[in-house]
Amino acid sequence: MNVTPVTARQAAERLEREPCTIRQWAHRYKVRALGRAGRETVYDYGDLATIEWCIWDGQEVPATPEDRDELRAARRETAT
Repeated sequence: MNVTPVTARQAAERLEREPCTIRQWAHRYKVRALGRAGRETVYDYGDLATIEWCIWDGQEVPATPEDRDELRAARRETAT
């Protein structure tokens, strides 16, 4: 599993969302937290990007980070 650590602010910039939206997703979908950078929580960007894709595509967001990992892996396989 390739993990890219990001803060809510960094993820918000990359996903073109507000940081508060990223924090809400992190809480609602129990995003994989990797630790802290100062006062900010560091999240797995791939997990957040998968949530963003599910919401954008109108799909149900998988319940756990592991389920979202499986979804990402399946999407990678069909893309190749």
